[in-house]
Amino acid sequence: MGNIRSAPDNTQNDDIEKFSHFSPEDIESWSTSFKSTFPNKKITLQNLEQQLQEFFPFGDSHNFSKLIFKTINISGTESIDFHELLIAFSILTKGSSFEKLRWIFRFYDCDSDGVVSKSEMIYACQSLFEMTNATLDYNLDAKEVVESIFSELENLSGFLTFEDFRTLAVKKSKSFKLLSNFIMD
Repeated sequence: MGNIRSAPDNTQNDDIEKFSHFSPEDIESWSTSFKSTFPNKKITLQNLEQQLQEFFPFGDSHNFSKLIFKTINISGTESIDFHELLIAFSILTKGSSFEKLRWIFRFYDCDSDGVVSKSEMIYACQSLFEMTNATLDYNLDAKEVVESIFSELENLSGFLTFEDFRTLAVKKSKSFKLLSNFIMD
């Protein structure tokens, strides 16, 4: 009777172990913590925004919350489950460079059309800066940072493909590194 574990349900266990880089013990511990923080076993957009607002009390987390929610919520439902959260955390903390870059690309691809336009990147950067600038005492301008990134490309089309993203990562562009580190660190 007392041996029932608080691990994720069995239908997701195989997927979680396949797509995460964590030990079963860590996963079980985090699952228990997740369920105590979110008793309904789901994170809504409002829950996420409240959590981010606690970390960045002097900023506005609304727009960033929407973007990060969309990126984590791979099922496209109205809430994030433990499985989705664990996959995102696993990619960002222990994934390969390719996996991390792919995840970041999805974050900046606001309309999920497979390319990142200048306006999408400005919006994503602005949402990040609105949330963090006051708390972290940064004075960053989204448009300037994005213009700097796009000026480093030979492709002047006004949008970034995933290959462009990879090229910028290899070049270790200062502006690009700033934006990717904001999300991965």
